[in-house]
Amino acid sequence: MDSDLKYVTVIYKSVDFHWLRAMITKTSVSLWDWLFFWQNVPVSVPIKASQFHLLNPEIIRETALDLLHYPNARERLWGWDQNVPTIGVSALNLATYICDEVSLAGFGYNLSQKEAPLHYYDDRPMTSMLKEAMHDVQTETVFLKHLVTSGSITDLTDSLALLDKGISFLDSAPPPNPPPVSPSPL
Repeated sequence: MDSDLKYVTVIYKSVDFHWLRAMITKTSVSLWDWLFFWQNVPVSVPIKASQFHLLNPEIIRETALDLLHYPNARERLWGWDQNVPTIGVSALNLATYICDEVSLAGFGYNLSQKEAPLHYYDDRPMTSMLKEAMHDVQTETVFLKHLVTSGSITDLTDSLALLDKGISFLDSAPPPNPPPVSPSPL
């Protein structure tokens, strides 16, 4: 395993901490905790404890409340408010703190194409996002479009513009001449 590898964990709820502790200590996650995961999570992560890192929860809070203007979470007996930003938009917020320039490639959910792939790396259809109770991808899309049109970030694949035409990024051809990427000076 690459010793420079960093595994960044995003914590939303207490069972996420329990899962992380189990991964670091190479123990099992309790059956009770497994009940609270909304999708499959790894049962082991084959890296050293020193390679695990936590994303500062302030990044998630700032993304949700300050940038997307979601309401504060309310206590509920069961279920969730639709106020949790996706990992993608949260990562975008983090990138603005550590990068001079931020570009997107393939962002956005075309919810009108129900059988289109949700992500490039799995075979889940777009309908799985329609069933999602925690994320408000329409609010995120409006936010991302605002960042692109204001020039704050660039959309290398025009994926957000394609959404307005009803085209999914994954169904489109790559742009003919993507802009060159220059490394930041150290």
